Amino acid sequence: MVIGSAKRHLFRLIVPALSNFSIYSDIARYTTALGPICVATAANKLKDWDVEVIDENNCRGKFCPKDRFGLPDHPRLQAERPADAVGFYGSLSSTVPRIFELAEFYKGLGVRTIAGGKHVENLPEESLANGIDVVVLGEGEETIKELLLNVPLENIKGIAFRRNGQMIKTEPRPLITDFENQPIPDFNLIRYARISIYPVSRTRGCDMNCEFCAVKDKTRCATPEKMMSIISHLAETRGARKFFESSDHFAANREETMEFCRLLAEYQKRKGLKLKMTVQIRLNDARYPELLKAMKEAGIINVCIGYESPIDEELISMRKGYLSKDMINWTKIFHQYGFFIHGMFIFGYPRRNNNEPAVKISLDEKVKRFKNFINRAKIDTAQVLLTVPLVGTELRTRLEKEGRIFPLADIGWQYYDGQFPLFMPDDGVTPEEMQNAVTKIMSNFYRFHHLLAIMIHIVVHFPIFVFPAALTITTLKTRYITRVYNWWEKKYFRNQSMRFGGWFIVRNWFKNFRKDNFLEKLNQAKAKLNQAKEKLSRPAN
Repeated sequence: MVIGSAKRHLFRLIVPALSNFSIYSDIARYTTALGPICVATAANKLKDWDVEVIDENNCRGKFCPKDRFGLPDHPRLQAERPADAVGFYGSLSSTVPRIFELAEFYKGLGVRTIAGGKHVENLPEESLANGIDVVVLGEGEETIKELLLNVPLENIKGIAFRRNGQMIKTEPRPLITDFENQPIPDFNLIRYARISIYPVSRTRGCDMNCEFCAVKDKTRCATPEKMMSIISHLAETRGARKFFESSDHFAANREETMEFCRLLAEYQKRKGLKLKMTVQIRLNDARYPELLKAMKEAGIINVCIGYESPIDEELISMRKGYLSKDMINWTKIFHQYGFFIHGMFIFGYPRRNNNEPAVKISLDEKVKRFKNFINRAKIDTAQVLLTVPLVGTELRTRLEKEGRIFPLADIGWQYYDGQFPLFMPDDGVTPEEMQNAVTKIMSNFYRFHHLLAIMIHIVVHFPIFVFPAALTITTLKTRYITRVYNWWEKKYFRNQSMRFGGWFIVRNWFKNFRKDNFLEKLNQAKAKLNQAKEKLSRPAN
């Protein structure tokens, strides 16, 4: 579609709905993805363009037209506000079927379709065959402006498109390194959403080189001052109080991270605000007490840590950079500084065939080790996911060479969310057994009986500790009351309430799983893998 300049145009950027199985659906209703906001903000600077973001996971405004599945009704959206170009956030493999469904709809109306994100950039030919006109390869802030301005495609760096039946990739676009001139993300562009947790990010890329991860770009950091300008803007213009720092490694540049923490602490004190921030950090950052001290003083209370596994053989295969012997002690250090820890684990990681004698560990023993570690480390909240061979990772390449990944015709992208077995496991373990092992660990951690603990803490501990403090209100020592309440909430209430809430999420997952025919598809996929293996093993005639 050729877009002229006689009228104003509309660019609609869509964050596709998570699958029914996703354990992140609940939290997604209160936040959004940062990348699409950054791209939309850049596009909104163009003279003749209006921009809107539709996050299908957070579309709660009463004016949002809904279809019979409770998702945004795109035919009605297009009738009310016809978009001239539509973009899709394609980082999560599990959302790709939804992207292709919407892309075919919009393309059928003659609307130009554009997609970016880790999944689509690693498989551009797939997207171009499923309703996408242009795939953005890499960061999209500059690319989207050139696409909307109708720069000839062959002159735009960092894209893929089809011409005369052939896919064409242009030369790579250099990574953004100067974040000072990037505009502050404009969350006013997201339509219908109600955001209470604002995503922000100071770094892009990751230097850790984990086998299972698709993020391989060199780490680049915005200045602490730039990050503070974004947070202060959101706090003062949108009333933001909760933030999720989405960098893959919050402390990638330790000195600048501590400077940012200092600025954040000073800002809160100066403005009389109390901001809550969650960050993603590496476990071995526990070795730097000055960093943890700065984080605590800045009011950072929640840390998400990718433990991945308490099994050394798996950590080595992953290339995590440390072994299990230090993991308990490092966790204790984070707890000593008062951080709540959300532990992230990968179960059933496949061994490397490196010509060394394999150390075989039974499935029951693996489950036991995971449970014991989570209990010994006193992880506050946990997620244990099955291994996902993501597109663009060395792990997927390895498993494809070994002929272990189930065919996409049977186990499609919608199952690539960590809840389903996607390849044949090691040591003769069945995929069904692997999936049951993960549900056993999660069901053991998130249980209904936490409701009883909550009731005890409210009926017994709350009166014992908080009521006496309330008596001091006659002397106007409200700060003391607040401190005692916060101590009670932290020690007796928070974790139990989170785990009881997690029980509902696990129960809902089982409910949706029973409605699906995944096990039937899995049997078909296993049969096809066995047939392919038998064919390869037959002697040539």
